Amino acid sequence: MFIRFFKNNNPSYFFILPLVALVFWAVAFINAPFPSVSHSTLLFDVFAKPITAIPFINTSVSFILVIASSFFINFVVNESEIVERKTFLPALLYMVFISNNPAMLNFHPGMIANLFIIFAIHKILCAYRKNTVFSEVFDAGLLLSLASLFYFPTIILFPILVFGLIIFRTFQWREWVISFLGVCVPYCFVLTYYFWNDLLKSFWYDKLAYFVEHERPSFHIFFPTCLLLITGGVIVLMSFSKIYGTILSGSQKTKKNMIFFIWFFLLCLGSLFLAPEFYSPYFSVLAIPFSVFSANYFFNIKNEGWGEILFLLLIASILINDFAKYF
Repeated sequence: MFIRFFKNNNPSYFFILPLVALVFWAVAFINAPFPSVSHSTLLFDVFAKPITAIPFINTSVSFILVIASSFFINFVVNESEIVERKTFLPALLYMVFISNNPAMLNFHPGMIANLFIIFAIHKILCAYRKNTVFSEVFDAGLLLSLASLFYFPTIILFPILVFGLIIFRTFQWREWVISFLGVCVPYCFVLTYYFWNDLLKSFWYDKLAYFVEHERPSFHIFFPTCLLLITGGVIVLMSFSKIYGTILSGSQKTKKNMIFFIWFFLLCLGSLFLAPEFYSPYFSVLAIPFSVFSANYFFNIKNEGWGEILFLLLIASILINDFAKYF
């Protein structure tokens, strides 16, 4: 079935995955949701908000972003040898996790930030066993900074640069300084813009402090969503058991990569505490580590039948959650 089919890395999957994704996004194309984005950061206001005004374009661009991010995270996992052999599972699982409920099937800041974050991760992983990585660490810092200017809570991911340099590199102070400069450059331009237009106070209170100081509203979890959370939670928890085995028995590069993603996952959890509200699109950054961990689990699972059942349960719970309101 799905797991066995996508376990390999066949070029035909570049055509098959978008068709599978259309099943998840059908509800959005049929009844395009109108996105609700408040207290967004500067780059989202400038480049993205005009897109959200037209529902069909909003859904189409969102769908293209999800497919592009799925392909790219699959490339990163295969190129960095995070999983034993090349596979298309990371792309499939990222697409599933990022499309798991109707609220996520539209253009939101986390979706754009994810693409920059995946690029940044690729740059950090490329630093392994290279003589000089000045351009890589600068680009990684720049990309993470841009991600935070689309979705501010991802600013908490900046320490992943430090963890990456510690895990993959011997200490070279110039690399640390250059990565810091990469982080600072976008903010220098943004702060200059706000200062020039006498909007620094607005930038602080509406764009930055709001994420920390506001009171989060209460939220309710309905049964279809609860079913989805339980199924996804079981897969993620079981994936953690395979991480330990990978760290013990994997190659040196695979061990370092997995340790890096564990730190990345913990920082992603931290970003949830800065989210402006309890709204599922703000959990989208977790789709990155979850897709890596789950791909490693499903690729190495011994009982393939059990893996297929788990994945089909996840698909069923997502579709129930998507279409429950129509019944």
